[in-house]
Amino acid sequence: MRTGLILLAGLILTAISCTKEDRKLTLIRQEEAIDQFVQSLTKDTVFYRNGVVRAVLEPGSPADKADTLAPGDTVYFYYAGHIFSKGKGELFYTNLDSVALAYNRSPGTEESQVRSGVVGEGRFLKGLDNGFPGMAPGEHAYIIFNADYGFGNKKVGLVPTMSPLLFEIWIERIVKK
Repeated sequence: MRTGLILLAGLILTAISCTKEDRKLTLIRQEEAIDQFVQSLTKDTVFYRNGVVRAVLEPGSPADKADTLAPGDTVYFYYAGHIFSKGKGELFYTNLDSVALAYNRSPGTEESQVRSGVVGEGRFLKGLDNGFPGMAPGEHAYIIFNADYGFGNKKVGLVPTMSPLLFEIWIERIVKK
């Protein structure tokens, strides 16, 4: 009986270890796919911050560097959230009517409101909190990150577990702290 318990405990530990290794491999593959996609954006300015990539599609217009977004500032923005798949994959949510219409989704009322929040206080996904700093009013960019910076092992709405994400962001304005 004791040998059976030891064997069972060993099998459980092996299964947990394999699961952790599988997760690590999944995250590594996601990072490689993100890097490949970013390399295809040669004309864009790319920033890396704490495991998150921001690819600037259209620069904003800060009066000076002090006007860019920093932790503690309030940001007002529109966005389109995509499941990353070698670029913009399936759209899972947007608060911009024109994007909803382009993806044959009906535009919403509450959804079409500009989103706002304080950066760095945990109101946003970790990937967004790490991707926002440095953005300027008027900037249009992609913020891309692996599953650990998104929803992780949770299925949320249309987003499957362990999904890397790409957010297309349009910054409306910034209120400095």
